[in-house]
Amino acid sequence: MAKLLFSDIDGTLINSKLEVTAKTKEAIRRQIINGNVFIPVSARMPQAIMTAAGQIMKTCPMVAYNGALVLDEMGRPLCSKYMTAKQAAEICTYIEEKQNQTTWSVYSGYDWYYFPGNNSDLIKQEEQIVKVKAKASSITQIQELKGVHKVLLLGNPEQLTEEQRELSSKYPELVIVKSAPNLLEIMVKDVSKGEGVKMLAEEFNVDLKNCWAFGDNYNDEPMLKAVGHPIIMGNAPADLKRHFTDVTSDNNHDGIAEVLDWLE
Repeated sequence: MAKLLFSDIDGTLINSKLEVTAKTKEAIRRQIINGNVFIPVSARMPQAIMTAAGQIMKTCPMVAYNGALVLDEMGRPLCSKYMTAKQAAEICTYIEEKQNQTTWSVYSGYDWYYFPGNNSDLIKQEEQIVKVKAKASSITQIQELKGVHKVLLLGNPEQLTEEQRELSSKYPELVIVKSAPNLLEIMVKDVSKGEGVKMLAEEFNVDLKNCWAFGDNYNDEPMLKAVGHPIIMGNAPADLKRHFTDVTSDNNHDGIAEVLDWLE
């Protein structure tokens, strides 16, 4: 029976140089040749997912925006869940009024918008990581969108922790989670990597018991808990690693390949 192999990207599939190593590429390609399906699962937008996954293959199913957008191998949406443009604009306004180091960016479908007036160097750094260009925008323009898959706040970790607490209290209908110390992801409540994984397992008619997942951070936990074979990366936070039995090497030492080679 075919296996589904789900993998987070940042801190998992790619190393600190933002590359999929030759050993990991080879291990994943062997699995594909053997009839298994490799599926990237990320908080990234689709184009940014392919910046990494495209180093291995030309097309693939994927879970984008932490599960707010799920695409099949042909790029057709199986699921697309938005927050309202009004909610996104309110959050952006809250951040602008703070006048601190935090800046906002907004994702809608295949478009990425950002606020150019505050600490936009953080956006430039993110562009360099994902190899996608963001569009300078304003709250007025955000209000005119049909819907928003994700709001991403970038800034000082301590300030983001405070903003996470305040926004969680104000918007209980939203999921507000850190994907890195300096990144705060905001999406609708019923969105998670776990739900995206379940949807694709159903699409491929594969039992979740025959699914594997690799992750390294807190937003990966729902995905890891959804599958029969969760693998936590060696570079994951210590308190997260305690929740899982199988720990592989870190993303700089071919942790994914280490497991996939064992599956051969």
